[in-house]
Amino acid sequence: MRRVADRVVLIDKAATSVHAGYRVTDYKTCVLSILGSLTANMKIFIKGAAVDTRPDFTVQSGRRQVTGNAWDYIDVVDLEDNASIDGDTGVDLSGNNVRLIEVNTNALDWLSVHSTNVIAGTVTVAGLFVTNE
Repeated sequence: MRRVADRVVLIDKAATSVHAGYRVTDYKTCVLSILGSLTANMKIFIKGAAVDTRPDFTVQSGRRQVTGNAWDYIDVVDLEDNASIDGDTGVDLSGNNVRLIEVNTNALDWLSVHSTNVIAGTVTVAGLFVTNE
């Protein structure tokens, strides 16, 4: 089994931020490392799309159909306890947290990360994308 890996920083020490989108067509699995600052208190949402052209991940979720942006919030698995985190709920980040989550990118073309509902602090989100071939 040959493992082709790519490491990408999606959000770098930011508060409210939306990553433009990373092409994941050739990857089967993604592990995101979420590192909050000492005062971090926010939500992290994972967004995905199965379309050829990168969608505008900054469009509000209620306006996706109007603007033709076919993305949705993606369910993830917390690698600490194998708990599923609903995509519409997002990942809670409070305090100096490190969260490792797995994103199943099967058949997705684009992946984005959105930090929002920021009360305080910053976050860095880095992804490890693998083919598992």
